[in-house]
Amino acid sequence: MNTKDQIKILWLESGDLYTIRRGIESGKKRGIIVDCVDILDLKQSTENPSCIVFNNITNVVESYDAIIIRTLMPYISEIITIARFFKDAGKVVVDQSLTDEGYALSKMHDYVLLSSSKVDVPRTFQSFDLSEIEKYADTLGFPCILKGIHGSEGRNVFKVDTIQQLRHTLWRYKPGEIMIQEFLPAEYDFRVITVGYKALPVMVRRKPQPGEFRTNFDFKEEVISIKTDDFLDMKYLAEKAAQVLRREFSGVDIRYRNNTPLVLEANRRPGFKGFEEATGYDVAGSFIEYVYDLCLRNNA
Repeated sequence: MNTKDQIKILWLESGDLYTIRRGIESGKKRGIIVDCVDILDLKQSTENPSCIVFNNITNVVESYDAIIIRTLMPYISEIITIARFFKDAGKVVVDQSLTDEGYALSKMHDYVLLSSSKVDVPRTFQSFDLSEIEKYADTLGFPCILKGIHGSEGRNVFKVDTIQQLRHTLWRYKPGEIMIQEFLPAEYDFRVITVGYKALPVMVRRKPQPGEFRTNFDFKEEVISIKTDDFLDMKYLAEKAAQVLRREFSGVDIRYRNNTPLVLEANRRPGFKGFEEATGYDVAGSFIEYVYDLCLRNNA
């Protein structure tokens, strides 16, 4: 275990170079060692099963006080195993829920948990019977949304205006891979980032491009920064969603149905490049400080 002044954090992520760079920068600025690795750079052996080796030298379980897990697919089992070894060694794991509850990679799972905890979400239905989805579409009315149970960054999300479009889209997927959801014709939606189940003091309002119904920073929509405390209903909704799903660092997307805010998604692995650029807020720094504080309490 490292001393208070030698906290070392392992940031496990693949692909997102911006968040990796910002994690390292934010740690360095605060005198915290943050090293980022890809799951492909780690090795395990049955000869020493609790030893996870990086660069043929470093046993990361012994060398680091915490692991931040920012990637899961496609090596879910391997990454969950690494998380458990960190936990068994008395180290901090973010998200902790990865070590003490079953992992479900399904947006429908999230919607059901949120709804059962009185967190408002859009009306959503999943069935392995395509005829049942067609019936639910009649209940919702058109347009409606078809959304993959997996996927992020706006992928596998479709707005359908007719039963013919619905059928055409459904037949491209295996049964059960697509949910049907009510369409919320709001002009804007909102992204709230929570760290340690608390909303950051700023959030963003996003207006889709003309002809587009989805919002994602990659879609070049209109984005403005607003104060979170000016929208307490969304602040508390986002915090509750993060708590229910046990996501210590989450990007919560919210859209209104009339005067009621609904959670569209609580992302476990939020990108924050667009958010930092729009708000000027140091998201990476807030997250690193949160994990650092967890390490201090854990090492005390």
